Amino acid sequence: DIWSLKKPQKAPAPEVHEGAWTRTVIDSFILAKLEEAGLKPSADADPRVLLRRLYYDLTGLPPSADELDRFEKRANNAEYEQAVDRLLASPRFGERWGRYWLDIARYADTKGYVFAEDRNYPTAYKYRDWVIGAFNGDMPFDKFVVAQIAADQLAGAAPAAMGFLTLGRRFLNVQPDINDDRIDVICRGLMGMTVACARCHDHKFDAIPTADYYSLYGVLASSKETPHDDSPATLVDEPKPVEQHVFLRGNAGAMGPVVTRHFLSCLSEGEPKPFQKGSGRLELAEAIASRDNPRTARVWVNRVWSKLFGRGLVTTPSDFGIRGDLPTHPELLDWLATTFMDDGWSTKRLVRRIVLSSAYRQSSAPRDDAHEKDAENKLLARMNRRRLDLEAMRDSLLAAAGRLDETMGGPSVQLTQQPFPTRRSVYGFVERQNLPAFFRTFDFANPNTPAAVRPQTASPHQALFMLNSPFTIEQSRQLAEKGAAAGSTPTAPTANERIARMYRFALGRAPMIEELAEATAFVSSGEAGDEAARIAALPRWQYGWGVYDPLSDRVDFHPFTQFVANAWQGGPAIPDPTFRYAMLNVEGGHPGDAAHQVIRRWTAPAAGTLHIEGELKHGEPHGNGVIARIVSSSRGRVGEWAAAHGATPTPIEAMQVSAGDTVDFVVDSHGDDGYDTFTWHTTLRLQQADGVAKSWNSHDGIEGLKLPKTLPLDRWGQLAQVLLMSNEFMFVD
Repeated sequence: DIWSLKKPQKAPAPEVHEGAWTRTVIDSFILAKLEEAGLKPSADADPRVLLRRLYYDLTGLPPSADELDRFEKRANNAEYEQAVDRLLASPRFGERWGRYWLDIARYADTKGYVFAEDRNYPTAYKYRDWVIGAFNGDMPFDKFVVAQIAADQLAGAAPAAMGFLTLGRRFLNVQPDINDDRIDVICRGLMGMTVACARCHDHKFDAIPTADYYSLYGVLASSKETPHDDSPATLVDEPKPVEQHVFLRGNAGAMGPVVTRHFLSCLSEGEPKPFQKGSGRLELAEAIASRDNPRTARVWVNRVWSKLFGRGLVTTPSDFGIRGDLPTHPELLDWLATTFMDDGWSTKRLVRRIVLSSAYRQSSAPRDDAHEKDAENKLLARMNRRRLDLEAMRDSLLAAAGRLDETMGGPSVQLTQQPFPTRRSVYGFVERQNLPAFFRTFDFANPNTPAAVRPQTASPHQALFMLNSPFTIEQSRQLAEKGAAAGSTPTAPTANERIARMYRFALGRAPMIEELAEATAFVSSGEAGDEAARIAALPRWQYGWGVYDPLSDRVDFHPFTQFVANAWQGGPAIPDPTFRYAMLNVEGGHPGDAAHQVIRRWTAPAAGTLHIEGELKHGEPHGNGVIARIVSSSRGRVGEWAAAHGATPTPIEAMQVSAGDTVDFVVDSHGDDGYDTFTWHTTLRLQQADGVAKSWNSHDGIEGLKLPKTLPLDRWGQLAQVLLMSNEFMFVD
């Protein structure tokens, strides 16, 4: 028998020399191994570092600058324990730890390799929400396991729990492959056993005969999938269990001997007893979640440990077999497993026990002496430094920008499509077969198979994403604007105050004197270039509504948001309760009432002399016509004309404009807005100061509703982007 097939025993805490360091029994096991190797543990992490670590590990989100300040001032054991308990009680805990479980459950919102049917799992999110709720409610892990395999046979259990089995790949709906996938997620995910290797022959290394594989196959073959309108499909028992044969060499057409439906031989005392209740699915689930099973508790506590330390006590968390790695601290692993079961299989109590230890609280600073004796830090002479995973990184960007939406539950959202949602990343849509590049770039779990650990890569694509993606540019701009907001004071912040606020929002601290000086010099060095880039990126024509005010000689402009049948308008249909008949098309349009004049806005790309030629026409035989005005942002109204049942020219000769000036073509009804359809064809010619001549024609066409163009960042936005790309932001410690 290998170590993992023996029932865990709760060994007493070992004796150690430096007992003052130990806060918990966990520390005694860690310290004993360090002392054997001639090493000492590291000092506690700085209070700010420790609180940030705790927040990310328990909730996946950073603490605020105020929370960091308060903890730093009052850091002690009592304050730390209160923070632990507060975060364990937060609904954010379930979102963080639920996502960890979804990696194991190979969760996705699509089926993968199918073609002649809907590729989506429309209600997959119900399973995701059930998992999050289970972690928030601290459902005992043994009950959590049983519900996911046999919820149909448990009174009051949510059908959504069985998404664990039914949301896997569909393999062109080839049933043997679907069952193989389910055997794999049950055995590797829950017990660290590679039973799927015995599909075609006895396992080459572990004590898993092919007959055991087909005993589990028979359990699943004796269950049928039943769809639900408001939940993922569940499994229910067939009226009569199948007589399961071994498939010789894995070939379903080559029947071998009949096998009973039973639990795995290596986990049974003597010959395994055949299951008696229907398919045997409930009996299988109960055997997996039993105290007598030496694997399940060990596997789960090892997964929890790996999430909190960045490395498991067993570094092959889904393979506790012959080919898997041996535990670095076997007595500690067994102590954790038995204590976990004694605590009612409570994941929250397990997490609490670990994060209260001195081992967890250690600094992650490198140490030459520890590197020489333990290069991989297997003995934990310090904490492992970890980079934010995809979810924590994306959520932190939104949090720094002040845009994170903490609404829980509901259908999945497309994280990579504009306009970008601001929901937490756990609610993102997971496309199994065509995982977006964003997911792949930042080492998201492969949703085709139970994910033991995520890869950790460092590639240029990650930096390029942070530099160039519209999403990160959007958050950088929002962070810069958030720093510029007046806040509780009536005046806008100074440059130094704005920089300090951006540091606090992004990094949770004030800038050092050198950082403040460098940032001040940076933002003041490129204002002219920033403005030129902004103007160049603006659209030449915009279409909207508003009011020309003769007292201020200015236009209040609001873009239209609806594009219907090649026309911009205020609402989805005309007449609209608010905008009435207001609309603009390629020929002209129709004004609304006096508060909803229609406006074409042109923006000058450069300084120069502007010439305008045009003709305004009101062709209706009824009504009293329209009034048109051309209004410059720098010169005010430069022309006004009326047209009723006819046409009038609208020329403007030699008007000077600067780069970024707007010229508004405003049309108002003449008293009432009945029968006010008009056309207004205009040609604009700009003789630029640099000698270049350009022209535009209102008759060239109107562009429909488009996603907003990503404008280049000004120096403030670039400073924000630098903060959000820094190692200080991107790493847990």
